[in-house]
Amino acid sequence: MQFNYTARDATGKEASGTITAASKLEAADKLFNEKKLNVVSLDQIGGSDSEKAEKKKPDSESERDESEKGIYAPEKSVNFITSVNNYFALHSKVKAQDKAVVFRLLAVMINAGLSIVKAIKILAKQSESPRLKIVLTDIAEKVESGISFSEALAFHDDIFVESEIGIVKAGEASGQLNKTLVSLAEETEKAASLSKKIRSAMVYPVVVLSILVGAIVVVMVVVVPKLSQLFLGTGTELPLTTKVLIGMSDWFTASSLFFPNWMLLVILIAGAVVFISHWKKTPSGHLNWDWLMLHLPIFGELHRKSALAAFSRQLALLSNSGVSIVRSLEISASAVGNEVYHRRLLDVKADVERGVPINKSIEDDPLFPDLLVGMIAVGEQTAQLGTVTQKVSVFYDEEVDTFVKNLSTIMEPAIIVTIGLLVGGLVAAIMQPIMGLTDVAGKM
Repeated sequence: MQFNYTARDATGKEASGTITAASKLEAADKLFNEKKLNVVSLDQIGGSDSEKAEKKKPDSESERDESEKGIYAPEKSVNFITSVNNYFALHSKVKAQDKAVVFRLLAVMINAGLSIVKAIKILAKQSESPRLKIVLTDIAEKVESGISFSEALAFHDDIFVESEIGIVKAGEASGQLNKTLVSLAEETEKAASLSKKIRSAMVYPVVVLSILVGAIVVVMVVVVPKLSQLFLGTGTELPLTTKVLIGMSDWFTASSLFFPNWMLLVILIAGAVVFISHWKKTPSGHLNWDWLMLHLPIFGELHRKSALAAFSRQLALLSNSGVSIVRSLEISASAVGNEVYHRRLLDVKADVERGVPINKSIEDDPLFPDLLVGMIAVGEQTAQLGTVTQKVSVFYDEEVDTFVKNLSTIMEPAIIVTIGLLVGGLVAAIMQPIMGLTDVAGKM
């Protein structure tokens, strides 16, 4: 069979012609692998009338409504409710899992012979994410206008990170965009799974301790004041633990600056959380916070291993995609997710530009374990850096998984013991004077 094709090369230049193949899939693969072209359209010569009618059929009104018309250039007829929906759609979050699905399905449809523009439009129509629907529609229009897919992604760098854009660009240049998208989908899913494991390890203790603090505040403000009146009314000497408990309760119920102290404490905690969240967004705050995360007694090791897993994963994917080592280090530095590693990897990139091997630049650095340094040295000596770092990323992914499981196993009894000590101390402080009153009543 023969097919008329329209395609673009890595620079965005359009090319057209005829190609012979057994199927659309084979024709698309030939264009990718032999001519380094990204398919825009692929039509069988002498196809059925129904196929031709489908090609000439304009986009439906519903599909145009789902595009960013009314989002980037709203019409006057758009009502208030639509404007509000559009605002929340544009500011909604795109999950990493949603991006992975887009990359994977896009690779499948390109392999099936669909043009990249048509494939993106189908994904935009089927996407459940409101913002991703808008973004994909905009990307399809930009690719249709003549720019490359990677350049269209760069217009939405708040969703598609630099590493993803760089990998797509390398896939376009090598004519292996479909295979690159499959690898990108797998790595995106792994990164999302890693982040989910870390969050799950952090959430449990935070939630339990927050509930515990809330319960203590309620006891101090509501329960203890009533009991203290009973204890002080007896005129007997109170145990030290009870005196401490009553003193803490008196502080919680007292007022400062026209607010009860317990409310002031809540305001201070909330203010500290807001301050820290804003401080982390500053360059110095971001660096210091990430340094603190790496040096925490328990969670520091988790953050170090997750950063090393992200670094080795990105370096492997970029190297295997044909990206230069200098550019790979620069992109990996941005994608590692920790400012301390980010700055150190930029220093490594500068060393590599001067001719220093990666393993020599990072050896004897506490941020990089000897295992990683040794593996990178082997990869550089055998010209298999991508393959070696891919194995390293798998190792650290397994390490993070094991660490999270062990952490959950260890923290559960630790939290139970902490709660038990606090509740036991509270019960002892309350029950000791009550037992004393019982003894006095028995003697009478």
